[in-house]
Amino acid sequence: MARWRILPFGLLLFLLHASPLAAGSWPALDAALAETSPLPEGRRMYAPRLLAVFYAARDHRPVWTSRARVGSLARLLAGVEREGFSPEDFHLATLARLTVAPPRDERARVGLELLLSDALLRYVHHTRYGKLDPVQVAPGHNDRAPVAAAQILADMRLALAAEDMAEALAGRFSLPFWYRDLRRALRDYVAQDHLLDLPPLPAGPPLGLGSRGERVVGVRERVRLIAGESLPAAGDETARRFDAELREAVRELQRRYGLVDDGVVGPRTLAVLNRPIDAARIERALINLERMRWLYAELPPDHLFVDLAGYRVVLVRGGEAVWQTRAIVGSVEDQTPMFRDRMDHLVINPTWTVPVSIQKGMGWVSQDYLLVDRRSGAVRRGGDASNYRRYQLVQKPGADNALGRVKFMFPNRHAIYLHDTPSRWLFSRRQRTFSHGCIRVDEPLELATALLEGSAWSRERIERQIARGRTRHIHLERPLPVLLYYLTVSADAAGRLVFRDDVYDRDPALREAFFAPVRGSRIDFEGVEDPLRLGQAGDGS
Repeated sequence: MARWRILPFGLLLFLLHASPLAAGSWPALDAALAETSPLPEGRRMYAPRLLAVFYAARDHRPVWTSRARVGSLARLLAGVEREGFSPEDFHLATLARLTVAPPRDERARVGLELLLSDALLRYVHHTRYGKLDPVQVAPGHNDRAPVAAAQILADMRLALAAEDMAEALAGRFSLPFWYRDLRRALRDYVAQDHLLDLPPLPAGPPLGLGSRGERVVGVRERVRLIAGESLPAAGDETARRFDAELREAVRELQRRYGLVDDGVVGPRTLAVLNRPIDAARIERALINLERMRWLYAELPPDHLFVDLAGYRVVLVRGGEAVWQTRAIVGSVEDQTPMFRDRMDHLVINPTWTVPVSIQKGMGWVSQDYLLVDRRSGAVRRGGDASNYRRYQLVQKPGADNALGRVKFMFPNRHAIYLHDTPSRWLFSRRQRTFSHGCIRVDEPLELATALLEGSAWSRERIERQIARGRTRHIHLERPLPVLLYYLTVSADAAGRLVFRDDVYDRDPALREAFFAPVRGSRIDFEGVEDPLRLGQAGDGS
């Protein structure tokens, strides 16, 4: 569990004794970049083509020829664990061995030069875009365009031009609060050494409101230890009784750890009380930091955050959450993907074009539906909708429309959007995976009003437009970034880790990829002079 918390001895050597390479022209660099494995000790380059472009722009002159520059890189890489990376992702053990006494052999010097540059490239890529390419991890569940070669090269040059690489790269873009909060909560979680190696509480029948005995005393003290000052110690006369205050503290703990918050200490809750900190939870937090990095680069302070695993929609203004509401997301069979786009308009009184997958199961429909002939465009009111090959089925606006009274559009290739719903009762469910992929919003009029704040569209005007029953498109004066995130761990308002159910079962594949040797990314070389002209745009390695 602690393998990523302690500064490795090899990194200390790198920080204290890293030495520069000799300056001058290195024709062998060009030849080495054309090799399959030019790095020492069998290490692999993250993006060989990108490094070739980087060195071609420098006429193949070496980079790491001053002690100050190598030392600045060492200090930069000393902070990788704070971002949730492993030192091995950046060759730190190999660099520590090789830079203490730089090699004199030309091939070995070239290998070390490339190793240092690859470590910098990985850092600027991983901290801006994430260590992994989300599409390579799960193409059906994640979407993101290839990363821009020009941006990575610009970040590398920014770092190399600075005296302090860490300071320069930290200023590239502002990290959103929800990433900083999770990073801080993970640090605080790991630092709770007093919760390690706790003596196990004895098993027994479930404990709940009204239970009494020594096991209740043990649960009370353990909850106090984990929750801090949120549960005062009970006096001798009440410590043995499971009262309402203890039940609420147990419910809060259950919510944080992704359990059913019934306030009853059964086997799963007892397991948390006996082991509140473990390696599996730390790894879950690390892979969720990685998920956040996939979509957060240069995010404006105003955006809409759709928390799929948390079933909520959060409006962020000025870098702070100002409003949120409950949401319903795609079912396990029709999972909502993770991606980022821009909302540009709302639709009042929308129609609903019924997906073929749903239309197949429908027969006769009322006049609230239109059957549109796919060949002629002729429209019928109601009828037999089962002939989906001939007819497109459209539901007219109204109170019973599947999209409700408002939908929020950010056009994307997944045909995903946010919308109202007449099925209000589903919002009271704990697990809200009932849609065919789109996101249903619990308070759509409040969201519409917040999005249109400052425009001519007040809440009253929106309601008047709804009452007219006619469809109306309203364009946002400023398109708003929308992020659809699937996060099974986040930070709450108190700065503590909160664990959610992995309802889509996406964590195992990401965990396996994240803790394995990293693969390359899809890189777009558009706008970059590429003398090698290898492969196609997006071909990263």
